[in-house]
Amino acid sequence: MKFQKDSPRPIVLIRGLLREQRHWGDFRKQLCKQYPHRPVICLDLAGNGARFRVDSPSSIRKMVNDLRVQLRLEEINPYSIDIVAISMGGMIAIEWITCYPNEVDSAVLINTSTRPYSPFYQRLNWRQLPTIFKIFHSSPERKEALILSLTSNNLHQHQGTLKDWVRWREQYPVSSRNTLAQLQAAARYRVRYSPTKPVLLLASEQDQLVNVACSKALAAHWHLPLFLHPNAGHDLPLDEPEWVCEQIEAFFQQRAL
Repeated sequence: MKFQKDSPRPIVLIRGLLREQRHWGDFRKQLCKQYPHRPVICLDLAGNGARFRVDSPSSIRKMVNDLRVQLRLEEINPYSIDIVAISMGGMIAIEWITCYPNEVDSAVLINTSTRPYSPFYQRLNWRQLPTIFKIFHSSPERKEALILSLTSNNLHQHQGTLKDWVRWREQYPVSSRNTLAQLQAAARYRVRYSPTKPVLLLASEQDQLVNVACSKALAAHWHLPLFLHPNAGHDLPLDEPEWVCEQIEAFFQQRAL
């Protein structure tokens, strides 16, 4: 994907475990409408989406480099990107800032958790382990229904979304090998430094998959404000896309002052 020298700074969207760019759903459409003159780019991690036949990298840093290859950032330097990322995607954004600070202008991290700030039983709600185990031994329909139950608190509003998710899984199935690789990469990742670029932290108080304490820990250690939605699920852009867009707009406006 090539950009002219005078192109506006792109907004890059990065999903989390086992998800692909289509899972951004209406949120991406709203973001494109909100920023009609900026490229809004969705990237699939290796092993997910249209790249499901590619082996997933074994570490978060390798995932960063894989996405950098996709973006061909050398063609838009010295311009940088704004990243909007959810869950494991937030780890990728943090590592991108750490390794290549000149390439990232800012990052929006949604329901992100990471070592060493949060223990494993908060980063993955231990009460949901039976449901998570069921995902690995279920039909595509059952897998996606279980994932939706873990990530959304508005199930009744997303029955059409569930049908889409099932169809996408059947079209681009994530292999067991890639599932394990992504889980291990996320579990092993450890933040080394505080971000050196502006970061917006968003989280869901009623997140059933990742304890909101993880985002609170990031805010405390990085001395940043945390903006909380009172009832959305882990997939905050799915449950409350308008609210997320509003927070991003306020963040961008504040930085422009």
